[in-house]
Amino acid sequence: MQKLLTLLIAVLGFSGVHASEFPPNVEMNRKTIQTLIEAGSNPSKPHPLEHHFNCFSSESLNDLMTKGESLGYRVANLGDNVHEGNRYWYGDLVKDTSLNIKVINQENSLMLKLASEFNADYDGWGTPVVE
Repeated sequence: MQKLLTLLIAVLGFSGVHASEFPPNVEMNRKTIQTLIEAGSNPSKPHPLEHHFNCFSSESLNDLMTKGESLGYRVANLGDNVHEGNRYWYGDLVKDTSLNIKVINQENSLMLKLASEFNADYDGWGTPVVE
């Protein structure tokens, strides 16, 4: 039985050119991995990490998703919504990834860079428990 854990990482105020200039939330990533393992996830198996994005234009989201696909990610959960009178578009970039803190931190930095590049909000990552 798989349990879905959705965990959010708040991200504010990053800018730069290289993914390494977008520091990951190392402590939150470490806690998330530990929580997944405690919930029964097998860290040696690949997990479908879903990186969540919000954009305030469909063009930004489309460009971001296209870039993600070119980097080997799958696009999922596309849609739009209205919150407090503001319309936004959302989508996920998904890639099977091990629960290795170094790998997840690298992905986290890359997602922050992509969010900055495409004027999007990176809303963190989540994955189901993989037994």
